[in-house]
Amino acid sequence: MSEDGAGSGISGKTILYISLATIVVLGGLTYAAGLIVGYSPAWYQNYAPKQPIPYSHKLHAGQYKIPCLYCHASAEYAAHSAVPGLETCMNCHTAVKTDSPWIKQITEAYNANRPIEWVKVHVLPDFVHFNHKRHIAAGVECATCHGHVEEMDRVYQYAPLTMGWCVNCHRNDNYVQKHRVEWSEKEKLLKGAGEPSIMDKLLSHPDPHNADVSCSTCHY
Repeated sequence: MSEDGAGSGISGKTILYISLATIVVLGGLTYAAGLIVGYSPAWYQNYAPKQPIPYSHKLHAGQYKIPCLYCHASAEYAAHSAVPGLETCMNCHTAVKTDSPWIKQITEAYNANRPIEWVKVHVLPDFVHFNHKRHIAAGVECATCHGHVEEMDRVYQYAPLTMGWCVNCHRNDNYVQKHRVEWSEKEKLLKGAGEPSIMDKLLSHPDPHNADVSCSTCHY
C-alpha cells in the first residue's frame, strides 16, 4: 500500500480536497445566511431608533391631527417619502412653543441652513424598490405599512416588510376595485368625459383585482 493511502481506495489527498471543499462551501453558506439575515427587513421589526430631536407623531398626527402628507408631501408624487425640511417645521414653530430647548435647536439649524440628521427607521435592501406614489394612488392607507403612527411617541418599524408580507398584500387586497367609483369621479372633473381614465387602464389588466406580483415590480 502506498504512503498516501491509495490501497484503501481513497487517497489522503482526496480526503484533504474534500475537507477543504466542505469548509469552503460551509463558509460560503454561512456568509450568505449572514447577508440574508442582515438584509432582511424583518430583522428590524420594532426598530425604534432615538432621533436627534424627540419628535412625537402621537402629538402632531394624533392630538393635532396633522395629515401625513403635510410633512411627507413627496410621498404623493414621488417614489420616496422624504423627511420634511426644516422650513415645514418652522411653518408652525416660528410662533408655537418657541421657548422649548428642542425647538430652539431646530430654529438655530434652520437659520444656519443646516439639516437635522434624522435616523432612518424603515430600511429596505438596496435591491428592493418601493414606490410610495403608486401605493397612495391605489388608496393604500399609510397605516397599512407604517402602523398607527398617530399613537407613537417614537416611530418604530411596525410591519416586517419582508417579500412574503408584501406579496401577500398584493395578492389579497383589491384597492383598484375599492376605489373605482371615487377615482372615476375625480378623473371626470380633471380630464373631462371621453378620454380613457387611469381606472379604465387598470381594469383592463388581466387580473385587475390585485396588484402585480411580477419580480420586476419591486426588483428593477
